[in-house]
Amino acid sequence: MFISIESSSSDLSVALLGKERLIDRLTIPIKNELSEIIIPTIKNFLTHNGITFKDISTLVIGCGPGSFTGIRVVVAAAKGIQISNVYMKVIGINSLAALAMSVLEEASEKNCSYIISSIDTKRGDIFAQTFEVNNIVKSEFPFSAINQIDILEIQNLKNYLSTHKLITKNVLFTGHNSELLKNKTINLKTSIQDNQNSNALSVGKLALHFINKNIDFKNTGIIFNSLKPIYIRPPEIN
Repeated sequence: MFISIESSSSDLSVALLGKERLIDRLTIPIKNELSEIIIPTIKNFLTHNGITFKDISTLVIGCGPGSFTGIRVVVAAAKGIQISNVYMKVIGINSLAALAMSVLEEASEKNCSYIISSIDTKRGDIFAQTFEVNNIVKSEFPFSAINQIDILEIQNLKNYLSTHKLITKNVLFTGHNSELLKNKTINLKTSIQDNQNSNALSVGKLALHFINKNIDFKNTGIIFNSLKPIYIRPPEIN
């Protein structure tokens, strides 16, 4: 079994997955108490499902970008779990890629060739990255990153599209402030998902896709065989 954990937004999200299905999931809002509740929450979640860490073969973590505190705490907790369970494999996931994974089917239904994922920086702008949706018949990768993670303001999204030579009708936007875009002149398709944050389910599904197909994920910028926080800029210190 796999357990995946994500907290790059304002929630702590945990999911338990088998090779082919979701077993259980939990999402709780967090404030400043994440470091105190994360391990007890995970242990209670496993107990609720009648298992312990000994039953988990792989631990998957959303490594950011996003909430500096959320990412730091989750990565530290995961490393602690691994030290106590040395047999356990660990995998890190780009949270923006996990968010793209959550809308992959929607992008296909809307005939979008690209997905722009965004996460709130908590400083009035967003972390954003664009992924090209691949034809699964020709490629085992569900999508690939076409650029590095950028920091931009929503009002500059039109320039972002132009810089990366993206046509609006071919792009699905998901994440922070997607509703705001509907009121702007830019004619961009936005995801209909209720919760447009990276979550443990999409983190786990992305990892499972690579593992089940035995894909070499080195240098993809999407999935990593180590737990390293993705920090795009230093934290804001009051």
